[in-house]
Amino acid sequence: MILKYNTLQIKSILLVLPSELLAEICENLSPQDLYSLSSVCKELRHFLWSDKSIITQQIWRNSRNKFYPNLKSFPLAGMSEQQYIWLTVLAKQCQFCDENNKNLLKRYWEFQIICCDKCLNKRIVSRQTLMTKYNIPEDVLSTCLNLGNRGYLLSHIKSAQIEYSKVIDKDSWVTHKQLEIIDQRCRIISILLDEFHSDYKPMTTISYYK
Repeated sequence: MILKYNTLQIKSILLVLPSELLAEICENLSPQDLYSLSSVCKELRHFLWSDKSIITQQIWRNSRNKFYPNLKSFPLAGMSEQQYIWLTVLAKQCQFCDENNKNLLKRYWEFQIICCDKCLNKRIVSRQTLMTKYNIPEDVLSTCLNLGNRGYLLSHIKSAQIEYSKVIDKDSWVTHKQLEIIDQRCRIISILLDEFHSDYKPMTTISYYK
């Protein structure tokens, strides 16, 4: 009862604060604390989980820099600070099932997921199968990250195929996407180096690209 009262009291106080002042308070919290605070109510979750707010992104970035100084790399393109710290530090179980044995979990930056092998194998498809069974053209495959011989994430391929089918200048689209892939690979290498030098044990696999 006391805990409930305190939680409600804290919620009431925080929600009446100006966003700038709330941001200053939040910047002194660890990523774990920020995640817990975002679960207090939908208003705080909306504020702390926004991927559009510059203030919110700065809060999470400052928290990461303060509590995990070894994680110096920028998030992957299109990834928010919340997603980055969640995938790097906060995630403790498979995204697709309840598996929480850390020895069975791996982080796949190419797909921006953390999962067990069983769930991953249900979602990846080999290059050969994509070309023969799904009729995916080489151009589309060249615009998606992969795990080498293990294959591609099918959902990524399907999204790329839909986008490819809608564009008029397909050559320009493919070139642009290929440049994005090069940038993403460089960022992944930087993140892996951060993990190697950090204090926590990563659950990341190193892929060999074709």
